Amino acid sequence: MFCSVLGVIISGLIQLFITEDHIKQWIPKNKYLAIIMGGLLGAIFPGCECGIVPIVRRLLNKGVPTYAAIGFMLTGPLINPLVILSTYIAFGNDLKIAFLRMGLGFIIALTIVVVMSLFI
Repeated sequence: MFCSVLGVIISGLIQLFITEDHIKQWIPKNKYLAIIMGGLLGAIFPGCECGIVPIVRRLLNKGVPTYAAIGFMLTGPLINPLVILSTYIAFGNDLKIAFLRMGLGFIIALTIVVVMSLFI
């Protein structure tokens, strides 16, 4: 519940403070660089599946390319800092498992987005 509310609040802040011109300046023109940027932003954003959807929807309305938004949506709930910390603790403070989840999750998510971008 908290995560959903946080997602809606952040979505509202994006609506108020981020313009389409900001998006055009920040998102790379190259499709694959935009996918990587979306994935990296998702990786540092602490959000769950239900909280990330309103944020991605707002970003799409602001002009973020679909492939960059999908990269953000796939990596956000999978490898954000809270998930990595939880994985680290859940597996007995095993840093190797946490890094494997982060690295493999990122690679798999970006691979999915690249394949999807071929059809979008």
